[in-house]
Amino acid sequence: MRPRFLLIRPGETDPAVRREFGDYDRWFTAAMAPHRLEFAVCDAVREPIPSTGGFAGVIVTGSAKSVCRPEPWMDRLMEWLRRAEQCGLPVLGVCFGHQIMAQAHGGRVVPNPEGWEIGAIEVELAAEGRRDPLFAGMASPLATLATHEDRVEALPPGAVLLARNRNSPAQAFRLGDRIWGVQFHPEASTGLIASLIRLRRGRLEDDLRCRGAAADGHVDRLLAGLERFDVGPGRGVLDRFVALCVGAVVSCAGSESASGSVDR
Repeated sequence: MRPRFLLIRPGETDPAVRREFGDYDRWFTAAMAPHRLEFAVCDAVREPIPSTGGFAGVIVTGSAKSVCRPEPWMDRLMEWLRRAEQCGLPVLGVCFGHQIMAQAHGGRVVPNPEGWEIGAIEVELAAEGRRDPLFAGMASPLATLATHEDRVEALPPGAVLLARNRNSPAQAFRLGDRIWGVQFHPEASTGLIASLIRLRRGRLEDDLRCRGAAADGHVDRLLAGLERFDVGPGRGVLDRFVALCVGAVVSCAGSESASGSVDR
């Protein structure tokens, strides 16, 4: 049997982006296609989240939602994430997933005072990041792709900082042995990020003006930074996560049957 992964999607992306590139879960299934995995997809905004049993790993995707603007379903997702940690289930949170996982375990998320980070970026691996199995052997700085306007300002108690950059002090962290969060988007393609940049042109320019910076040519420079960009190094994070998960299927069916799955 193929390893089975749960993709938790916190809502839907913009309709124009969805028509061309699919929704958040599709970005991951496309990026992870070489691994020949099976996927279950759950929209955490609208659906009960499945019990943790039987999955090799879980990915919580990005979202247009903000942890800084709480909604009731976010509490249910955070409860589920805490339960997954207790079960020892490997979890990777990406962008929004990174942020809500930090908040679920006692960290703090804020609107990014450095402004919107989007496009081709670099993150510097911390000393622990160079040794962490999710990043071991990878180049530092690591070239990857990003789009976010919030950031993890304070890590959860006991979390280990793995990567940072000037825009965001916590670009990646690990909690325990099997919980990881990354602020950047290892699953994204340059075409996808270019589409998001064009879609958000006005907001990106306004963001700069509000912080007293010149907006002229900003979007063009972001798009130029995507030309000939190699997504391979960033995708390596997903490859390593799959390798860490395979053979580590965890079952907490007994404990969850008593308490029930997290639902609406």
